[in-house]
Amino acid sequence: MQESSNYIIIEFCKLCSWAHETWLNHKELFERNPIERKVQLSGAADVMSRLSIISQEYSLLQIVKLHDKAIVNGNITLGIDYVIKYFAWDESTRKKLKELEIKLNNFSSKIKSARNKCLSHNDLESILAGENLGEFQEGEDDAYFECLQEFVNIVHEEKVGGLWPFDDLVKNDVEAFLSVLQHRDNA
Repeated sequence: MQESSNYIIIEFCKLCSWAHETWLNHKELFERNPIERKVQLSGAADVMSRLSIISQEYSLLQIVKLHDKAIVNGNITLGIDYVIKYFAWDESTRKKLKELEIKLNNFSSKIKSARNKCLSHNDLESILAGENLGEFQEGEDDAYFECLQEFVNIVHEEKVGGLWPFDDLVKNDVEAFLSVLQHRDNA
């Protein structure tokens, strides 16, 4: 049973890492991109705008999926709620995880309506109202992932052993991609 529990924890950590990677990829490619202004003035502006929307929506979807209830429509979902409810934690660890869950849920609640009304469904009322869904203040996403990293580290340390650091090498990938774009533009 311990092997199965470890596997589930590792899969949970992978899901959290993927959410982090998709978010960081979007952030680096579209929000911190040093050639963004140049791209917006080029013939590539429309495609980059579409890619930005696709990237942002997918990233937000990955975040919100981590906050699904442990059981949805009779199906078990692997997320924060599942990890807290279905694993044995000592009282101190459970308390810390619940505190982190509250902070994490605070952020996810700001984007959950976007998931429910436009990322996973085409909610007619929202479409007709032209509602702006899923707003949060600058930096709240950074704080979310710092908190999620803490949560993942606790969970992995307690159940598997060792920390589970998120990979920030996506920054290098984005830099290489932008370099190719710039090189192609200069050719």
